[in-house]
Parts: sequence; C-alpha cells; structure tokens
Amino acid sequence: MTEPRDQPPIGEDDLQAYVDERLDAARLAHVRRYLAEHPEAAARVRAFAAQRDALRSALAHKASEPIPARLRVAHLRAGLRQRRWRQLRGAAAAVLLVLLGAGAGWLARGGWMGPAAPDAPPMAEAAAAHRVFAQEARRPAVLVAADADDLADWLTERLRTPVVVPDLLAAGFRPLDGHLLPSPHGPAGVVMYERVGGDTRLSFYVRPAPGTPAEPLRCADHPGGYVTYYWFDGRLGYAVTAALPREELREVAFAAAREVRAGPRRRADTRMASGQASPRVCVG
Repeated sequence: MTEPRDQPPIGEDDLQAYVDERLDAARLAHVRRYLAEHPEAAARVRAFAAQRDALRSALAHKASEPIPARLRVAHLRAGLRQRRWRQLRGAAAAVLLVLLGAGAGWLARGGWMGPAAPDAPPMAEAAAAHRVFAQEARRPAVLVAADADDLADWLTERLRTPVVVPDLLAAGFRPLDGHLLPSPHGPAGVVMYERVGGDTRLSFYVRPAPGTPAEPLRCADHPGGYVTYYWFDGRLGYAVTAALPREELREVAFAAAREVRAGPRRRADTRMASGQASPRVCVG
C-alpha cells in the first residue's frame, strides 16, 4: 500500500488509537485500508479489541456505581479548606501570642497611660498559650512524646539552655505534646498535659527571663476560670496554668517547681523506677 505524501506511515500508536476509538475520520480511513492489506496486523487489532470488550464487560458494574463520598469533588475541596484553615489558625495563634506577650511586657513597664494594669501580670502570655492549645481537639503539635525527659531534651536544644520539664504523673497528669512559641524575650516552650483518666488539660510554660531576679511562686487569675502559678529562677520564667481550683493547682505547681529546682533527672534512674526504657520521641 502506498500512503499519501501528507500522511505518516501507520505505526503502533495508530493501531492502539484504532482499538480505543480515538482516531479522526481521515486517519481512520487510512488505518482501515492498512489493516485490509495486512492480515497479521488486523489479527492483532482484533485480539486487542476482544481484550477491550472483556474488560469493559467485567467492569461495567463498577461504572454504574455511585462515586464514593470521600472521592467526590465537594468532599475533597472541603478537606483542602479545613487543612488551610488549620494552617492559618496556627499562624494566627502564634501572632496572637506575640502580641499578647509584647503587650503584657509593655504594660508591666508602665506603658499606655499610667502604671501597670492589674489584668496584665507577669507571664500573662502563659495563660494565652494555654487557651490556644488546651481547647483544640487535635492540636497542630510540633512534637509528641510520652516522656517528660524527651520533651526536656527537645526544649533544651531549641531554647539553647538547660530546661527541666516536670514529670507530673504522681500528681495525676501525663505529658501530651510540646510546642515552640515566640515571646518578647526569645523562643518559649509550652508542654501540654492531660489528667490521667480525664480530659482536664494543664500546661507548663517556660521562657527566657533576662534581668528578672529569682522569685517564689505567685498566683494570677485569668478570664475563663484559668489560674496560673508562675515563678522565676534568675535565668528562666516558668508557669503552670489550668482551669482548676487554686488549692488543687497550687499543689501541682509546687511539685513542678521542686522538680525544676532539683535540675535534670538522670535517665538511668528514670528507667530503673519504671522498670522499662522511656518512650522515644515521635516528631509529627
């Protein structure tokens, strides 16, 4: 067969397109003439067509089924919007904490129109951080761990100074996760705890406190029923916040302060007391 000069030779792509019914009218006529003159190619094409028809028949019931809800365009778009909203909410929370921390420091130095406002005590940003993370069912966690020592190592590396994260299991609270936050004094960290067998959240907040002398525990009330106990050791500032009665939270705060003053725990002692190695960190 002699092909017209403006038509390329018939190739494998043409045969596959013929089986898939994807040829235009002009090319289809040339392929049909080619198959009429080449019995072996025609036999291959008939075999391909038979396979095509068999597949269509076997999968016909699938084509008639409704699209699963999880694969529908509206569902996929809703999931994308939720992920974007979580990302924006996390960024907004960080900005809010910076503004709250800066505002609290400015008011404490006598800003605005007079002396420090009574509703902006030192470490007020600790309560703001607690509100942001304690109310989230699924928090955008920076680090998750079941061991306070792992969280302490993580914060020590990022705050570039030794940090003790208290083990509050004896007080009925286990660590959930840790977050790194900005503050007017440098990077700050917050560790979220949850009551064992309950859903009460408690947070331990730590940030640099340059130029602040050591002070014993002090207490501050915040809107929404939150209570914060905070203290300074001449190097860092600490705070324990929860929506608990003062008397109950005071005992937990004193326990946390005792551990911080005692310094880092020895990992070997922790493993011997528990009878097994401490869980390792899972970054997510």
